[in-house]
Amino acid sequence: MGEADATKLDVVLFPWLAIGHMIPYLELAKRLAARGHAVTFLSTPRNVARLPPVPAQLAPRVRLVALPAPAVEGLPEGAESTADVPPEKNELIKKAADGLAAPFAAFLAGAVAGGRRPDWIVHDFCHRSLPRIAGDHGVPCAAFLIVQATTIAFLGPRWAHAAHPRTAHEDFTVAPKWWPSFPPAVA
Repeated sequence: MGEADATKLDVVLFPWLAIGHMIPYLELAKRLAARGHAVTFLSTPRNVARLPPVPAQLAPRVRLVALPAPAVEGLPEGAESTADVPPEKNELIKKAADGLAAPFAAFLAGAVAGGRRPDWIVHDFCHRSLPRIAGDHGVPCAAFLIVQATTIAFLGPRWAHAAHPRTAHEDFTVAPKWWPSFPPAVA
């Protein structure tokens, strides 16, 4: 490996199973590849197939890998993203994301055994078992959330919705009850 190659990374990207998450992750893949890093983008077969093409000059450094989509009871056959189901079935897509833990573990074990241990795994909010699996192989993880932290805080955790349900449009025009109060001017 040449001196210039010594700082190049091998990064795995694993977004949530929604087009609105996959596109920013693909953009990140292209930007990393443009800087000479190797990128592996993980999703399910149908999601990989529906991604826009990677520019030809970057394609050698961006590898699209389709992990087998798990069968989930109640999830229509071929449904692999939130675009494939009505909003009330998004919980089934979450179960499908959880079902990707074993295929991800097999992918990572194969990569490590094949001498291609990733330098980093960048994952979305939904892959709860991924940090543990990566840790078992000594691979560090980073979460890349496409939603701003303030938005996540404003929408709140599940316990907050049970304690302080917001059901009217007006409820979203004011700070929620769990939102910390700050002085009107912060210097």
